Amino acid sequence: MSRINFKISLIAAGVMAATSSQAALYKVVEIGPAGGYEVGLANGVDVTEFYGSAIDKTKQTNNDKGCFGEDCSGQTTVTFGDSRAGSEGHSYRQEVPFNYDTSFYYTDRSRNRDYCRNELGYQTCDGWADKLWYSYSDHGGLARVRDAWLSNAYRSNAQSFKDGTLFALGQPLSNDYSPRGFSYSGTSSDVVVNGVDSNGVAIGNTSSGYYDNGTSSALIYRHRGFWGNGDTPSVLLPVQDGNITQKMGRTMAFDSFEYGGKTYVTGSAAVAPFDYNDSNKNYRGSVANCINDSAINADPAAYADCQNFAFATKASVWDVTNADPATGSEIPPAALYSWQNTSDNNIDKKASQGSIRGAVISKATAYNDEPVMVGFNTTKDGSNLFMQATVFTPKASFTVEDPATWDSRVISRATVKSGDDFVYSNSMATDINKNLVLIGAAKRRGDKRENGAAPNRMFLTSIDSNGDVSSAQFFDELNGNSGIFFRGVGGEPGAINNFNEIVGAVDAEQSTEYYGKKRRQRGFIYPYEVVDANNVDMVARRAVFQDRPWLLDDLTNGGNESANNNQFRIVDAADINDDGVIVATALKCEGGYDTTGHNSYCGNGQKREKVVAVKLIPIANATSADIVTRPVETAPVERKGGSLGWMVMIFLGFLGLHRNK
Repeated sequence: MSRINFKISLIAAGVMAATSSQAALYKVVEIGPAGGYEVGLANGVDVTEFYGSAIDKTKQTNNDKGCFGEDCSGQTTVTFGDSRAGSEGHSYRQEVPFNYDTSFYYTDRSRNRDYCRNELGYQTCDGWADKLWYSYSDHGGLARVRDAWLSNAYRSNAQSFKDGTLFALGQPLSNDYSPRGFSYSGTSSDVVVNGVDSNGVAIGNTSSGYYDNGTSSALIYRHRGFWGNGDTPSVLLPVQDGNITQKMGRTMAFDSFEYGGKTYVTGSAAVAPFDYNDSNKNYRGSVANCINDSAINADPAAYADCQNFAFATKASVWDVTNADPATGSEIPPAALYSWQNTSDNNIDKKASQGSIRGAVISKATAYNDEPVMVGFNTTKDGSNLFMQATVFTPKASFTVEDPATWDSRVISRATVKSGDDFVYSNSMATDINKNLVLIGAAKRRGDKRENGAAPNRMFLTSIDSNGDVSSAQFFDELNGNSGIFFRGVGGEPGAINNFNEIVGAVDAEQSTEYYGKKRRQRGFIYPYEVVDANNVDMVARRAVFQDRPWLLDDLTNGGNESANNNQFRIVDAADINDDGVIVATALKCEGGYDTTGHNSYCGNGQKREKVVAVKLIPIANATSADIVTRPVETAPVERKGGSLGWMVMIFLGFLGLHRNK
């Protein structure tokens, strides 16, 4: 394997130094499956990756500090995750590629490379596009998806697991339609988990899996939301119009809430075809034939022309009250919430989109005991369609299933335009808690870089006692452009619990991405202090963290768990519950890294790191006084072989595409 020279710049070292009075607050426990999964191979080596995705939100402790106040090592907290046998291509969690391409134009390698050049600005966009398109193993990659029609050999790239046990391995439901002359191919669906309801039932997205006729493989639907823990979870349907939207339409599912004696799952549902007369959308045939050719229109999944057909979507909820999480059924949408200021399915070759990513029953003054939802919605601006962070709130007299009794409001300062100036490419709210504090991210336009990068800019905001939605406050601004939230920092917000503890992934270095490479990221926790939050529970929890944000690696060092924890470096935190238990993704060096340093070798640079799903369990009675610094190795550091080898570099390049909740 070729040598990789890895230098930590003085600026990057400064970022790490800003975190350096760190704590042994967590025990790290691996949670992925031991076997039985679809294996991705590269040069004969198993390179399958496992990602932590969601955690049961039920609070199991009886004290203010959660698991910091009592021993939780024996708890049976349910965790979920998903595997990758190869690169993901376009995210399994995004309605449109990169939350940006509402024209569905990014059909091939060169067009995806153009996105990297225009919106990310890396010098390494050729390599970035190669990994997205070709993958790094014998599974995955966008090319295998685009060209699946040409063979009958597509295998699952993503599989889901609950507490280390695989589920949703059966044939995904599609009872009212399948392509004539084709039969289902086992182990060909791609499944990811996005959330978990109050009863421990998984919520996520699945493809239909592929159907083959001996020579070709046909996909019925690219994504549909699911709810369930069995081999065949319930599938959440798009609009039932009797046409191609009903047969092949996509849905996604992200969260749930209970109200009025019913359980609802939230997400997005296809409502109409995209602009199929746009030839730029074609790949192996003409998408126009899927509508205009009567024979193809009658059986669209049986033709190559329709394998990459896409749709306009609306923010949606499904009523799963009477469904069985063990056996599964197909469930039509209970409500479809209107776009912001347009009823047009398509404008100037772009498809309108909407999605509900997070939902909660409010325990704040505003909307008390009522549901509030967040996500994104489409705003029309001339011939433009903007995907913008949105809050969905009930009117004075409302029902969940009547969209006319709901308001949707775009979050100010997270809009694509500021006045007449285009600042962001898109924005999205990703989660909300019962205090009506919500989090999200706005993607900087490629030509609106700050501090050498155009990343996702993480923000939070809240709904006040009058029901007004405050402006977005960006993490770097809130923290004085210092510490782990330096000026121009990028990241991915994961989740917020009811103690206002936010987790996610954040840039761990300040290197210039423009004509450079993607910054590496690490998992973080941010105990946010709301001005009017006098709650003693929150005060006690924030004190554990010294009322400041941290890289999670800096909270796993020292103490009795140091040797075990030194096997892991946390690269992303996806979810957190009210007990403070976190589900995350880590790099693992079996037996431990050479030192406790942030950037330590693994086996003197000769051992291969793995990507694993983990949970972080708070250590009972740990306090800020237990903080132990995790050092930074002296720069420059030269790495060889497996320590930060080609597979891990690929992983770091795709982490931002893997999770966009």
